[in-house]
Amino acid sequence: MQTLLDSGGKFVVVQGLPPVGCCPLSKLLTPQSEKDEMGCSLVINRAVMAHNELLQKTLEDFRVRHGTEVTISYADYFNAYKAIMGNLAGFGFSDGSEACCGVGGGLLNFNLHNLCGMAGTTACEKPSNHVHWDGLHLTEAMHKQITRLFLHGGYCKPSFDDIISRQRNSGT
Repeated sequence: MQTLLDSGGKFVVVQGLPPVGCCPLSKLLTPQSEKDEMGCSLVINRAVMAHNELLQKTLEDFRVRHGTEVTISYADYFNAYKAIMGNLAGFGFSDGSEACCGVGGGLLNFNLHNLCGMAGTTACEKPSNHVHWDGLHLTEAMHKQITRLFLHGGYCKPSFDDIISRQRNSGT
């Protein structure tokens, strides 16, 4: 971050980590007793939350050191993801757990030894209805919804509108 700012960066958006413990791979490898209310890995997501908290504190330190000469925004991927998972139908999804491309793995459609693209795997007919493409990656539709929440849903602070306004007012 310091190198970026020293190189003249004035408007920076830093994205936090998503809840990696919610991907089919993490769910498959996590015992039921170690899952949260969304069926995600507690251990992994606690580590992600700790990382995101530290990242936000670090970004605040940069904001204090650089004052009004720079705008540093935090994109809250973790909570944007949770908002979508809490209202799947409202965001156009019918499935939040199963991988669109894969095979096996019970309800997750994921098998660590037979990954998407390997012999025997198939892809769903409507990836746009699914959150997860395979055991590790999100679908294009999910990325679109996350982006929409960053741009217009209040999950980026300061907001993109604020960033654009500050950029216009700064003349840079």
